[in-house]
Amino acid sequence: MIYDPSNASGAAVYDVETKERLSHVLWIDTELGEVVRAEQPVRVVGDEFATHTTKFTTIYPIRGGGWSIQLFHCYGRK
Repeated sequence: MIYDPSNASGAAVYDVETKERLSHVLWIDTELGEVVRAEQPVRVVGDEFATHTTKFTTIYPIRGGGWSIQLFHCYGRK
């Protein structure tokens, strides 16, 4: 499933193995194991943000007791 601000606004994203919080996340594809982030500093290519994709073996969305996604745990950086 693809998660973006429309269905996971404000959710924190962590690389669990390195204990790194991933920032500037634009969207997450749990089926492909991809976290797409805006490059920093922000750079525009054409009329879109330049992005960087980090691939993981597994990404777990965590609801934390509610209906909305609160957190993503990413495992196995490729």
